[in-house]
Formats: sequence, C-alpha cells, structure tokens
Amino acid sequence: MFHGVLEVQMTVGSSAEVSDLPPTERTCESYWLLRSWCEQRVAWYRADAVRQGMMHAWAGYKAFAWGADEIHPKSKTAKTDIMGGAGIRGMGVSLVDALSTLKVMGLDEQFKEGRDWVMQKLDFDKVSGSVSFFETVIRILGGLAAAHDLSGDDALAAKAKDLADRLLPAFDSAPTGLIGNTVTLPRVTPDGGGGTVILAEMGTNVLEFATISRITGAPLYREQAEKGLRAVHAANPNALLFEAVDRQTGKETGGTRGVGAGTDSYYEYLIKYWVLGGRRDEHFRARWEQATDEALQQLMVYPPGWPFSYVSDSRGGWLDPILEHLRCFYPGSIALGVMNGAVRGPKAQLYLQFAANMTQACFQLYNSTASGLGAERISFDMQSGQISIVDGRYWQRPEVIESIFYMWRATHDPKWRVMGWQMWRAIERYARWEGGYSGAHNADQVPPDSDDVSQSWFFAETLKYFYLLFSPDKALSLKDWVLNTEAHPLRALGNGRRLRRRLHL
Repeated sequence: MFHGVLEVQMTVGSSAEVSDLPPTERTCESYWLLRSWCEQRVAWYRADAVRQGMMHAWAGYKAFAWGADEIHPKSKTAKTDIMGGAGIRGMGVSLVDALSTLKVMGLDEQFKEGRDWVMQKLDFDKVSGSVSFFETVIRILGGLAAAHDLSGDDALAAKAKDLADRLLPAFDSAPTGLIGNTVTLPRVTPDGGGGTVILAEMGTNVLEFATISRITGAPLYREQAEKGLRAVHAANPNALLFEAVDRQTGKETGGTRGVGAGTDSYYEYLIKYWVLGGRRDEHFRARWEQATDEALQQLMVYPPGWPFSYVSDSRGGWLDPILEHLRCFYPGSIALGVMNGAVRGPKAQLYLQFAANMTQACFQLYNSTASGLGAERISFDMQSGQISIVDGRYWQRPEVIESIFYMWRATHDPKWRVMGWQMWRAIERYARWEGGYSGAHNADQVPPDSDDVSQSWFFAETLKYFYLLFSPDKALSLKDWVLNTEAHPLRALGNGRRLRRRLHL
C-alpha cells in the first residue's frame, strides 16, 4: 500500500530555520525547481501522521474497550452503545467501522486483530432488540462488505451476507418496499408498513445491498433495495424532496426541503449508486442531476462579504442561513459526480464551482472557532456577513474533510490540503487523549472540554478522509471504489473489468 512507497528522508531547505521545522510543517514555495517533489514528501509525512493517529486510536480502543461499541478515550473506559442506544449496540461498532480504514492504511496486523474478533465474537443471533436499520446497514453491513472487498476474505463476505439476510424482510413491510426507521434483531419481521420514514434513512441502503448481490451473485438484495427508491421517484415528479415520505404511497411529506440532516445521504446515494453500477443506470444519474439543479435554484445562500455560497434548508420559501456540519457532505458528492462525468461541459464547470464555494463555506465551521475544531452549526448574518457559532459542539464529524478530500481529487489545488492540515493540527492539539481522540463540548473555548466520546465514525470516516487527502490518488481510486456514507469502500463495476468471482454462500 501507499505507506511503503515514499519512505525516504526529506532534506529540502538549507537554512537552520527550515531544517528545524517538523517535516509535516515545511512549505515548498521557495523550491520552484523541486516544488512537486517537495510537496509529495510533505504530503507523505502528513499522511503518515494521520496513520499514526489511527494506530494511536486503535491501540487505545484495544487496551481499554476491546469489542465495545465505542470508547471513552479520556477516562479510558468502554461505551456499550452508540447514540445513547438509539442507534445500535452490542456489535463492536467501532471495531467493525475501523476495519476498512485499517486496510486502506496498510495496517494489516491490526486489521487481522479486528477480523479475528468479528469471526470469533460477532454473533448476530446474540444481538436482540430494536436497532436503527440505517445505522446497522451503513456501519455494520457496509463495514463487513468493504472489509471483504478490500481483503478478499470470504469469511467476511459470509458474515455480511448473514446480516443482510436478517435485514432483508424489512423491505417487505410496505407495498412500496419502503423500510421503517427501526427494526428488531436477531431477525427482522415485516412491520405492516405504516407511517412515514425519514428520507435519508429510507434512501441509504442500496449501495450495501447491491454489493451483497455482487458478492453472492443473487440479484434479490439489490432489487429489494432499489424498489423503495424507484417507488419514491415515481410518486414525486420533483427531485428535491421534503424530509420524509409516506411508506404506503412513496409521496413526500413534511415542511423542509434541503440536503442536510434527515435528507443528506439520500442525495449522496443517487450519484454513488450510479457510479457503483459502472455508470450505466441513467435513471439514478438523471434523478441526481435534477435534484442538484433544483437545489441550486431553490436553496442558495450568499453571505455578504464572503467569496463563497452554500445551500441551506427551505421552510415555506424561507432560507435558513445556518450552516450545519452534516450538510457539508454535499459539495463533495457534487464533485464526485463531476469527476465521473455525470454532467459535462458548462454544467460540469458550474457544479464544480459551486462545490468549491460551498466547501470553502464549510471550512468556516473550523476556521471560525477559537480551538480550530469544527463547530456543529454556524450562521452568517445576512446584513453584515458576520459569523456566529450557533452550536459549538465538536462531534468528530467527517463531512467537511470529506468534501475537502473530494475537491482535492477533483482539482489537485494545494489549498485543499492546506485546509485539511490546519484541521488535523487542531485535532492533535485539543482532541487527543491516552485512549484515543474525543469530541468537545465547545470548540470555541481554549482549551475545549472533552466530551469523552470517540465516535465510531471517527475510525471509519474522519481518519480515512484525512489520510486519503494526503495520499496519492492510487491509494484508493474513485473510479474503482465508491465510499458509502460511512466511508466504507465498496468495489464499483468497471468498464469491462473482470469482477471477483462470485461466492456460493
């Protein structure tokens, strides 16, 4: 993997002042003849610093919370659920979420430790009670499928199929195929299909179930996951939807249009499913393009005095100037579509410029706090442009670094790496503890008080996106891999490329 390619001493700079700088902090502007060489080596040192961060977080988890869902890294104790029990529990969530990151970083010994725990300890027959279908799919099913795709380990594929089989009956609950927000394990039974379902929770499973179809050769998983999406598209001629849909009819319901919390990954999966399927299914590409066009027409906010803009939430035609961290995945997904040729010509230029503008706006979630950690929500005064911190909590979220990563891949403009490194330095300075990394109660306080929680997505997403930002493109090709909303890499169908043999499980 990448980490072994450029293990050489960096010797740029002749002055004592420059040579005394850590290699991660050196700049390359004055070395115009060797600038590209210099930048590659600085990036390598930065990627390695993130890799060391992952090793530190894994070592803390192994020492103090092995097999637990999450860890309290400051107090060095185990946490036995995620999201206060409202999500999932009892499945070693952080461990499963970490597997794909360990493999991408080339940490094969640690990957084997996690893989062995999964095979010896993760027994879905012993998981009981109500769980979030959405969280179980993106973290556990996606994590297992990605671990298989990255390693070729058939036992991991069998484990992923076991979980998929237990979840599959959820799609039989309503005539539309729309799942409910929660299901009951160890084996789901249809729930009657009443009520509504949050848009993001309904629309964020097709990547994972389609991957199980590819692995097993059985189309049923993909077909069941597609059914609900197609029902929603047929029932709603507009592509930018309210925050929920009726499970019986597929019609939108609610009062807010946007791409943030409650709707976000539904739009993310439209474009990613098109890429995952080899860029062949025009239905999903066209629906993504229509939704993007409607968002750019209806949701744009232009804060005065700033050289950027972003999309917000619309409630009855009123645009909320608040910018939330969760919404910041959006420019990265637009950049991904452009990179994969989902739109071309002037529209591609328009989309990419929007993505750059919104990513710069999202960077202000970090750049505007005293600690440099990311706030949960900020707002722009629409008269003066002044930024106010609405919710200063730092939750280790990945969405800003995710979009910075995609913008780097789309443009290779060094400014994106500069932004990312500024963010990483703040995490190292204010969020690192003996047991790993934590969030903070108030990012605008120095030093910020730790919330003593390491989110499982920090292992799966945040660390992975930081690492990939500073890694060569070949570390994970976006033509061959699609990252699900938990950043688990799933293998895409290629243009005539021979696929891995199908498993008979």
